[in-house]
Amino acid sequence: MKWLVILGCAFLLSASPTRADNVLESLKPNLINHYTFDNPKDHDPKSSVELDLGSDKTKINLLNGAPRVEDGAWAGSKYSLETGQKNAKPNDDWKAGIMFKSSAESTLKGSQHVTQLTIMGWFKPLGTVADNPSPNTVTPAPNDKYNAFGLAGLLRGDEGVGSLDGHAVRGLLEVINGKVTAIGRRLDSQSGSGQRASVENWDVVMPPNKWTHIAATYDFEKGAIELYKNGRPVACSATTVANWQLKAGEKNFTSNTAAGGIKIGGSFPDNSVERNPFNGRIDELMFFNKALTAEEVAGQYKLISDPAATPATAPH
Repeated sequence: MKWLVILGCAFLLSASPTRADNVLESLKPNLINHYTFDNPKDHDPKSSVELDLGSDKTKINLLNGAPRVEDGAWAGSKYSLETGQKNAKPNDDWKAGIMFKSSAESTLKGSQHVTQLTIMGWFKPLGTVADNPSPNTVTPAPNDKYNAFGLAGLLRGDEGVGSLDGHAVRGLLEVINGKVTAIGRRLDSQSGSGQRASVENWDVVMPPNKWTHIAATYDFEKGAIELYKNGRPVACSATTVANWQLKAGEKNFTSNTAAGGIKIGGSFPDNSVERNPFNGRIDELMFFNKALTAEEVAGQYKLISDPAATPATAPH
């Protein structure tokens, strides 16, 4: 601790307790996954493994050489993750995540049998609007493009379906048909998801070559989905949650299975298929088993966007 003397008065400078771990103290009990990309295995920035600061403690893999780059989204961050489409060979996209063989094997316990979720992080599209989405490498059509690009999400579990899927999700932030979209699936067996999309095009909500903080909240009890940009609500289309099969008078939980994995910057974190790559950078990715209120989203955004925060100087 340091003493600062101003106009003859002494003030004790100490770190704010709410800034510890870059998470509001009140939200720490609900933080299930947290990837800052400043916490590589063995403190090595070139490591392909990133540690989880959330309660699940699930390590993720940086696939195909996806790098940490010295471009932190806010003053307290040094590194972010760069993802994107590569064309040298099949399944070589830069992306990240983890995929388990079954829910029983999965360590992602924090999103099972809960009534709410939140996904948030910093995202920076690279290039121009034309660079996202990318050419479709799954089909032979030369001018075909994906209709979406994935930012980050939790994969669904295997309750009622028997197997995991590297694309189907429990909760996801994605751009679909030009709109920033929050997607949620309550039960693993539900064929479709609930969705809510921004009214404005993705490049207005999330301008290229600029960091933007995006958050999505899912309330499976109320049938509600909310989107936020830089701590403020985003104007959105109507929420469509018919697929959630909500039952009045009952607790509407997610499936009682661990999530099948995490996908970041694209789909299929088992690296079996390329789909919906995001050409950009990602930082300070968080998953909560609570639908944060508007005040909580704003507070968490303010905490990790304060330019007065001490910059990170090395992975820790």
